[in-house]
Amino acid sequence: MANERTRRKRVADGRETKVKDAPLAKRSAKSAGAVPRKTAKKATRVAKPAPAYAADHGQMTAFHHMQRASVVMSLMEKGTGKDLRALLERGVKLYRKAMEEEAKEKTVLRAIGVLRAVEHLSMAGLYSARRKHRQKVTSPTPEWLAKVIAETDRRLEEIKDGERGKGTDLFPVTVELLRQAEDAEIDAHLAFELAMASDALCFALENGL
Repeated sequence: MANERTRRKRVADGRETKVKDAPLAKRSAKSAGAVPRKTAKKATRVAKPAPAYAADHGQMTAFHHMQRASVVMSLMEKGTGKDLRALLERGVKLYRKAMEEEAKEKTVLRAIGVLRAVEHLSMAGLYSARRKHRQKVTSPTPEWLAKVIAETDRRLEEIKDGERGKGTDLFPVTVELLRQAEDAEIDAHLAFELAMASDALCFALENGL
């Protein structure tokens, strides 16, 4: 009896709590495992990265072509490259229009084509003006460049009779650049820049310029 009274007193004082006979390890595992499932799912949903849109990448591509072309052209001699500067301004207008419009995919692609062409043509102009700094080394076999020229020629043939917006005057320019790139007498790197410029303008024309 004395023992029973002592035990009851301990319980009343808060010094002893009656617990079920489940082992401590099992109770800890159960209580620890019951909570985190929903929390983990929520965390996964929150951490999921936002999707990247093609239009955003297109704008970035156009932007970087524009900036590189501008920097290279700033190194050209004053008073030179009038037509090239006009083409750059044309590309800048397309870029600004693409930034303002909601349905901008085609405009972005046109801007990419024009600005990429300006970048290659500005490199070609700078390369020609600074030819004394060229490295005296042999160029690799021109098979790859020949394929680019042939493929661009085929694409131009496909769109020559197609409807175009403001790019009507650029079609003959694109053809002429390709013909210059084919000239066996010109430097291999200059041929590369001209061919890539033609390819870029062809891309813009294919997208409705």
